[in-house]
Formats: sequence, structure tokens, C-alpha cells
Amino acid sequence: MHKYNPWPDILEIGEQCDERFVDGERTPEMKDLNCSVSGVSNLAGRYRVARSNPEWHAIVFTVAGAVELYNEQGHQTVEKCHLISLPAGKPFVMELEAPSLDIVWFHLDRCKHWDTYIKTLPSVSFCDLNQQIYHLLSLIYYEFDSGLRQPAMKQLKAYLNKALNKPNTTSIDSQRIWQLKQELEKRLHYPWKVHEMAEKINYSAAHLHRLFQSHFKQSPIQYLIDLRMERAKYLLKNSDWSIEQIAEQVGYSDVFNFSKRFKKSIGLAPGKFRLSE
Repeated sequence: MHKYNPWPDILEIGEQCDERFVDGERTPEMKDLNCSVSGVSNLAGRYRVARSNPEWHAIVFTVAGAVELYNEQGHQTVEKCHLISLPAGKPFVMELEAPSLDIVWFHLDRCKHWDTYIKTLPSVSFCDLNQQIYHLLSLIYYEFDSGLRQPAMKQLKAYLNKALNKPNTTSIDSQRIWQLKQELEKRLHYPWKVHEMAEKINYSAAHLHRLFQSHFKQSPIQYLIDLRMERAKYLLKNSDWSIEQIAEQVGYSDVFNFSKRFKKSIGLAPGKFRLSE
């Protein structure tokens, strides 16, 4: 059961919401995708969209935040890194209760190509292509030269087909570990604690530790160290930053501790590794 009966038709977008539309008039190439309109949305505050009998299919890729989804299957909170499928003719409500939500979305025409994909999709599935699709559509929005848009359009079509062709059936634990890895790689300079890592994916520190032992045969902290050492190896070979600067970039304020850890992990001191072939 849910709070919407009968299904409404609503469009509420508050002043804190930012939406960038990509349509067939401004970007004629979208017509080749059988896509009437699409958009990149950064939402906060008041946001609610509902359709009782939509004429088009819609797909929504969640990039950050969370959204409340109501459909004929019930109600669920959809977090980032998921694909929401909203078939034509099927009612839905999406509303924002979290502080913010970043999404990229597409209204797809009812045609054989998209009908085939949409009818096989679950209403919500994990998707690890959301960032790529988000940035590609953003690039297409800002690029006015149709010739320069072509490579991005080609990539966008490929990613959409890939995302819809084979929904990701990765386990919840594997999905969350993947999400955590993305967070860690973006902020290797941050002094992560295990409980902070666990909070990022709504697990306890103890459960996170068990998961990492099961998946990687190592603790979360050792996994983080390995990510830092891989980044340090790359920077030593591909930048002219000093060892002190590289140490800070990968989370070590003390260059001596960094050098000690690097040699233990890689087998060479940072300076010698930089000079090696």
C-alpha cells in the first residue's frame, strides 16, 4: 500500500532545483535515439513528479542523494548508483525527501527498440554507468557545435544500450563495496577511519570488516593502503611532484611514514621506485 490513491499528475519543482534540458530541437541528434527530451537535474528542497498514465517510457539514473519512488510495485527509497525504469502507461510518483538528489533522465519514445529493453527491466536495478551518462549528457548540453557533440552522442548511445540491455544483478554487498571504492578513490588524501568508511554505505564497522575479509582477504584499512600505494606509484612515475607532495595526496602528512609504508608495500623506497624503469 502507498499514500497515492488514485494516482495523481503532479509537477512540483522548487526554486532550489536546477535542471538542464536536452531536447530534439536544440540537439537534433537526440531524435536519432528516439528520445523526446532528457535532462541533468541537481535537486534540493521541493521536488515531486507524478504521472498517472505517461505516454513515454522514462529512465532515471541516480548519481547522488536519494529519491522516494512509488509505483504499482509499492514504495522504495532509491539511492545513488541505480537505474529507475518507468514504463509508458504505468503510474509513478517520484519525490524528494532527502536533502538533495542528482539525476540524469530520459523520456524515450514508444518504439520497438526501447519497448524491448523496458519490458525486461526491473523497476529499480543497480547501475555502475551513472557517472558516465551524467557527464556525457552534461557535455552534450554545454556543447553547441554539433560536430563536436558526435563522439559524446556515440558514447551516450552505447552506454544507454549497455545499461538497459543487461541489468546489473550484483549482490547488495558487492554494490556497496563498489560505491565505497568510488568514495575512497576520490578522497585518498582524507584520513579515513573504518567507522567513517562503514557509514558511507550504511554498514557497521564490524560488518564492513567481515565483508572485506570475505571479498578481498584483507581489512578495510589495508585495502585503503593498497589504493593509496597504487596512486602513489602512478604519481611517482607520471608527475614531477615531490615525494612530500605525493605523500600528502595519498593521505600521509609525514613523509617518513609514507616512505616506510611504500617500501613495505612495493619493495622499493619512493625515490628508487621513481628512478626505476
